[in-house]
Amino acid sequence: MFKPILGALTGLMLAISPALAQSDEDAPAIWAMSDADNTVYLIGTVHILRPETEWRTAYLSEVLDEVEQVWFEADTVSEEATAQMTRLIPQLAANTSGTPLTGMLSEQAHANLAIVAQRLGLTAEQLAAGLDPLQPWFASLQIAVAQMQAAGYDPASGVEIALRQQVEGEGKTFHFLETAEEQLRFFADMPMQTQLANFELGLQEAVDNPDMLDDIVTAWQSGDMDRLNAILNEDMREQTPELYEVILVQRNRNWIPEIAGALDGDEDVLVAVGAGHMPGEDGVIALLQAQGLEVRRVQ
Repeated sequence: MFKPILGALTGLMLAISPALAQSDEDAPAIWAMSDADNTVYLIGTVHILRPETEWRTAYLSEVLDEVEQVWFEADTVSEEATAQMTRLIPQLAANTSGTPLTGMLSEQAHANLAIVAQRLGLTAEQLAAGLDPLQPWFASLQIAVAQMQAAGYDPASGVEIALRQQVEGEGKTFHFLETAEEQLRFFADMPMQTQLANFELGLQEAVDNPDMLDDIVTAWQSGDMDRLNAILNEDMREQTPELYEVILVQRNRNWIPEIAGALDGDEDVLVAVGAGHMPGEDGVIALLQAQGLEVRRVQ
């Protein structure tokens, strides 16, 4: 479950942070589609990065200067959104089953949890005490963020928040494809057994590939969409198809009419959503092309 967590939920924990510049070669992918009076650009993002990660390019700066609207997955930083999440998370994250989370886990999951705890500088008992009151989906988020921060990643260094900081106050319109509550409920509304299966799979992935986030960022930073699709989407589709359908396929399909409809206006738009949503046969790019739109890669 950690990979979809990286792709969808860590955005809920972002804060303002600077980002550095890099050349346009080996850069994060950008696509564009146009009609007679406007252009819609699309960029895949990573929601959490090391502060020193270089990802901005001269071309992206030109796009940001050009567009009148910037679209994100959800508003996670405004005062209203923060208040909404503060109210909802205790309700949606609480384990009300009557059984501590660790009491529902397999023997292998307990062994993996002990390894993860050690890497975080905790005992298995200390980690369990923090996770037991939580539903599995939120426990996954807690572990994922803790691991990322231990590896030097900063929730304040995500791409969306850096983009928003750059254009704040320039008169551009922000638009959001989802609400923060919808993003939370994608996970919280999954059946408990699905959550547990995904939690255990995530623990196994964390043990087997502690450098997974580095792999994701390297693929994204170099614009390698095939590699990114393989890391983020193919395993999820094969091993947790229910999660793949809810977190990726359904959301992509929900977004397509609105993104395609942006061409009906006369303002240029930048759409910035998680990089895992872009590649593959169920990705945003393929779905837009299936609508008969010409979507070309421009970076």
